[in-house]
Amino acid sequence: MAKTPRDRDPLLNSSRKSGGPSAPSPETMPDRHVSLSQLSTLIGRDRNTIAKWPDKGCPFVQKADKEANIPWVFDVAAVVKWLEDQATAKAISKYENAEGQTTEAEGKRRKAVAAAILEEIEVLKQLKSVVPVDHVIASISKDYAEIKSIIMKIPDVIAANVDSAIAGHVRRVADKQIRDVMNALQVKIADSDEG
Repeated sequence: MAKTPRDRDPLLNSSRKSGGPSAPSPETMPDRHVSLSQLSTLIGRDRNTIAKWPDKGCPFVQKADKEANIPWVFDVAAVVKWLEDQATAKAISKYENAEGQTTEAEGKRRKAVAAAILEEIEVLKQLKSVVPVDHVIASISKDYAEIKSIIMKIPDVIAANVDSAIAGHVRRVADKQIRDVMNALQVKIADSDEG
């Protein structure tokens, strides 16, 4: 017979025996299910503070009932996640209004930061510490074109300085080698532009 979730969960199953929920024994509690005292020790928070958290939305496995001698049982992972969510919401709320939009003050702060960055870049340009990328690319492209033009003349210069019987062959060999190098160089430049 297949077990239901109630059959598999010792906390849910414990309510069958006595007609109501009872404190689970340490042997039947999953590893991450802990008492209020254990949770207090694990996360370093006061017991009284933790006891108030369920009223604020903190998840729990079992609610305490002093009259029935039933203790709190918490899932450590769920509580830690809840604490993280609370901290995130608190941090974000400093910069948002009630509708979840960025506050005017935060907008002004971001604009001021952006303006300061732009001003710093302008100062660095004036100090010649920073050069606009498009100027660098234009300069490199111009130099590359001039170098390529000079290098492509090398086969003719070599052929003019060897025996005329082999000049044509030398020109073809030199031209092929130079074109192979230039093609490889173009690939490397293209790769560095993309990276």
